[in-house]
Amino acid sequence: MVESLLFGHRRGAFTGAIESTVGYVERSDGGTLFLDELESLAFEAQGKLLRVLETGDVERLGIGAKRHVDLRVVSAVQDDISGAVDGGRFRRDLFQRVAGVVIKLPPLSTRPEDVVPLAEHFAGLRGRLLEVGVARVLLDYPWPGNVRELRLAIERAGDLAGNRTLPAAVVAEAIELGVAGRHEAPELPSPSEDGRRKLLLTCEALGWDTRRITQQLRITRVTLYRRLRALGVSLREAKKYHVVSNSSETTGYNSHPSAGARELSR
Repeated sequence: MVESLLFGHRRGAFTGAIESTVGYVERSDGGTLFLDELESLAFEAQGKLLRVLETGDVERLGIGAKRHVDLRVVSAVQDDISGAVDGGRFRRDLFQRVAGVVIKLPPLSTRPEDVVPLAEHFAGLRGRLLEVGVARVLLDYPWPGNVRELRLAIERAGDLAGNRTLPAAVVAEAIELGVAGRHEAPELPSPSEDGRRKLLLTCEALGWDTRRITQQLRITRVTLYRRLRALGVSLREAKKYHVVSNSSETTGYNSHPSAGARELSR
């Protein structure tokens, strides 16, 4: 399949070849062929790729005739490519052929100055803007998945946010959803006592309606639940208390959802 994708094939050249296909090498004639994770290329295909790069001639599977191509090859490899060469899993002559100019890209964790501009770029591609405070969340996370992980986190935040802008809470939640169980999740800035009081007073004023609360505070439901749990507040009990407290004079019901909520809402 790899050889078919790279070099193309004639109809009937192998089982499942129901139509002729032009390979990526031939399609790249006059342009650039980008090969990602080159170190994982099958060993037999490595030799055929080397011959194409050396001679400029490509042959589709099952045809026999060759076609001359003129293309530039750009490849990406992982850090262990030298180990693959030394271990005989990757042809040394092919590596020497494609490694005309080697650019070693440091991990994103060592380039903090690139994190925010990249995040702004990815957000802009989806018509979104980063709010103040997002930079702290982005820079507090090590990004072991590099730029790809950053792009996916921003895209995920765009799916979570209901507005055009991306708040810090939403971005932090998007990061956490992508790394749960693998890395330490990024922590949101701890709210002050005034912030906790504002949260509880807002919840009480809006009748503990999660939709209205999240819209008012511009946070997601997951973030709301997490913050309430940190305060020892049960949303279900809080809703129940809010309903019966409006008629407490007739029912005599005067319990509270939690001591934490009672103290902080005063």
